[in-house]
Amino acid sequence: MVAKKLRIWLITGSSDPAILMYLREKFSLYEKQNNIKIQLELITWERIWKALIEAFKNNTAPDIVQLGTSWVRTFAHMGYLDQTPDYVKSRPSINEGINRICVKDGVRYAVPWIVDTIILAGRKDYMSLLGINKEEVRDWKGLMDVAKRIKKMKEDDPEIPKAVAVGLKLERDTIQRYFSILWARGWDFPDLDRVPQRIIMDPVVLDTIKYFATLKRICDRPEDINKHPYQVNDDFYRHGLSVFYIGSWYGIINRINRMEQDVDDYCVLPFPSSRDKTCSYGGGTVLTVSSKSRLKEEAWNLVEYMISDDFMDGWAVNAVHAPAFESKFWQQRYTDERVRLMYEQTVNSKVYPLHPAWLAIENELVKGIGYTIFRFLNKETNGGISTEDYSILAETDERIRRILEINQEVRYFG
Repeated sequence: MVAKKLRIWLITGSSDPAILMYLREKFSLYEKQNNIKIQLELITWERIWKALIEAFKNNTAPDIVQLGTSWVRTFAHMGYLDQTPDYVKSRPSINEGINRICVKDGVRYAVPWIVDTIILAGRKDYMSLLGINKEEVRDWKGLMDVAKRIKKMKEDDPEIPKAVAVGLKLERDTIQRYFSILWARGWDFPDLDRVPQRIIMDPVVLDTIKYFATLKRICDRPEDINKHPYQVNDDFYRHGLSVFYIGSWYGIINRINRMEQDVDDYCVLPFPSSRDKTCSYGGGTVLTVSSKSRLKEEAWNLVEYMISDDFMDGWAVNAVHAPAFESKFWQQRYTDERVRLMYEQTVNSKVYPLHPAWLAIENELVKGIGYTIFRFLNKETNGGISTEDYSILAETDERIRRILEINQEVRYFG
C-alpha cells in the first residue's frame, strides 16, 4: 500500500541542528509504524504569519499547523481550522487561559502544545558583586532604581554589565514584554465585546509606555536598542552583558536541561508586580489541523503522538521548550527553584483577550504603542509623550473601536 503523505508546518526560532535531527528521528519511527509519510517544514516566526495567510487563501495549507496561541480564535473564526474530534485526548494546559483560547463557541479547534512566559532572570554572581539584593527588584520602581544605580556605576567603570536586557527587534515581542509589565502593574483589558471607549488612552497604559521606554534607554547603548530578542538572549546567557534579563525563559531551560557548567550562576526572580501573585504574559503554541485537509484522521492521530510524553520529553530538551501540560518534564525538574517559579508564574500568567478580531487589534497596538516606544528610544522626544504621540495613540484607539464595531455588526447580522 502506498503511504499517505501528511504535511506539517512547525515554527522555530533556532537553527540548532539537534531540533531537526530529533524531529526526523521521531517522525521516521512514526512513519514506519503507521504507513504514513510526513513532509516537515520548519518556518521562522518572522515568516509564518504571511505564509499561513497565503496558504489558507490558496487552499495549499499543510494538514497540521503549529499556531501561536493568540491566533487560534481568528483562524477558527475564518473557518480555516478543523474541529478537534472527541477521540483526541487533548492534555489541558497548566495555564487556564490557553485552554480557553483553544475553544470557540463551545467547540475545540486546537490542542495545547508549548507554553512560554516572560520572566525576569538574573545573574547571581553580578548581583553579589554589585551589592544588589533580589528584594530590591520585587516591584517596578525597585527595578528602575537599580537600573539607575548601575548606570551610575558604569560611569566610573564601563566594564560593569548593564542593568537590564530586553529584546525589541520583533514588534510583537515588544508588545508582549510591554503588556507583561502593564499587567503586572495591575491593569487589564476592558471587555472588548462592549466596544470600550478607550484602551490605550488610559493613565496606566500611558505611564507604562514611558516606564518601559525609559528603562530600555537607561540600560542600552544606541546601537543595542534594536537588537533581535535572540541576540539579547545570547548577550545575557552567553556573553554576560547584563545583570538582569526580561524575556522568554528558554535560555534558563536550556541550561538546566543540558546541565551547563555555569547553570548555578543564573536565577529566576519573581516577576515584579503590584498584584498579590506575580503576573506576566502567558503564551506559547498549539497544534491544529486544517479544515481543508483530506487526511484529518491521520493528522489528528499524529497530533496525539506529538503531545505524548514519549515525544515531548525529548522535544523539550532538544528544542528547549516546556510542555503546555502536566508532564514528566515538569515532574522531573520541579525541585529546581527556578523551574518551580517559572511553573507557578505560567499558571498565573495572562493571555490576550479571546476575541475573533484580536489579530487586527494587535496590529493596531503594535503600530500605536510600538511607534511611541521607539520614538522614546530614538530620543525623538524630550522625556514625555508629545502632542503628536497623543494624537497617534488616540487615533489607534479609534481604529480599534471601529474594528470592534465592524466585528459586532458582522456577528449580529451574520
